[in-house]
Amino acid sequence: MLPLKIVEQGYRVVYEPEAILKEPSLKSPRDEYKMRVRVSLRALWALSDMRHLLTFTGSKLFAWQLWSHKILRYLCFIFLLGAYISNLALWPESTFYKLFFILQNVCYLGAIISPLLEKSGRKSQGLYLLHYFVLLNLATAYAFTKFLLGHKTVMWEPRKG
Repeated sequence: MLPLKIVEQGYRVVYEPEAILKEPSLKSPRDEYKMRVRVSLRALWALSDMRHLLTFTGSKLFAWQLWSHKILRYLCFIFLLGAYISNLALWPESTFYKLFFILQNVCYLGAIISPLLEKSGRKSQGLYLLHYFVLLNLATAYAFTKFLLGHKTVMWEPRKG
């Protein structure tokens, strides 16, 4: 919200490549999921509250950046679901759709298998990335549902440790 308020006042928000932030990573997928839901829900409410910045009436570049870097990112789960359903529906039409539907299923299966491999000590970086991508999009989908229902996160517990 803070960068949006700064832009609203006519100032620029500038990326500092030398800035360093260190924080401990979350250890469990459950904690990561909960944090992603909370962060996504807060971001959706911030974008809703500052929706006038999305209209291209002020800074067209900043509006485009919000649409391309925020809105589309938070709606990615809709495109993934649409691609999955489309490839399933188009299965009989050509080999292309069959291959992509199979590839999607292999990727989702890899995302499911990743935590099991990690528990057995055989972590795969590629499968972990698939797992994280799916976890992120599931959390965003849940946050989007909560947003549509008008829910807000008022209180949250900070990380421990």
